[in-house]
Amino acid sequence: MTADFQVRDKRYHAEIRPGDKTEDEKFQLYSVAVGGQNAGAVEGTLKVTPQALELAGKRASQEGGSAEDWLARGCAKSLAAEVLIRKLKPQFSFIVDHRWIQEL
Repeated sequence: MTADFQVRDKRYHAEIRPGDKTEDEKFQLYSVAVGGQNAGAVEGTLKVTPQALELAGKRASQEGGSAEDWLARGCAKSLAAEVLIRKLKPQFSFIVDHRWIQEL
């Protein structure tokens, strides 16, 4: 999945790939590379809650598009909010819950 977002006057691009879920992990993991902050991409992990995945599917069936599209947009919103607070550091990790998809 890919997602583009803008924070203030700067544009960002995110490449989001499903990762492996370990047995003890309660979230679906996605590896992400975010470009636009500086010369290279910053890589990290998004932990997507089951409720966010469910809501992405529900919105896709009700409003069109795919669940991946809705999920990518929610991930972009959460990344934009994080970038507003601080620069992304290599190996960042944070949770994407249903609110990022609900607010689209």
